[in-house]
Amino acid sequence: MEEKRYTLQEAIDLYENDRYEEAFKALSQHKKDAEAQYYLGMLYFEGFGVEKDIETAERWFRKAARQGSLDAEYMRLCCTGNTSSCCKG
Repeated sequence: MEEKRYTLQEAIDLYENDRYEEAFKALSQHKKDAEAQYYLGMLYFEGFGVEKDIETAERWFRKAARQGSLDAEYMRLCCTGNTSSCCKG
């Protein structure tokens, strides 16, 4: 049986509708995309649909941040407990 293909938006919609295990599969199909990388990081950061793993979350956030995702950069800093350096006014 062939694996269902998801668009990136479908994958994000699954995440936003708390269908985390399916979202993980769908987001993994787009793992080179910064937005998918951010959401994969969030799954690991929160332990939604996967075992909580801050190190893995940080790796996904770092990949997304390298592609310009500011949300991912913030979450990467959250993983290290260093958000004060990016949140100063």
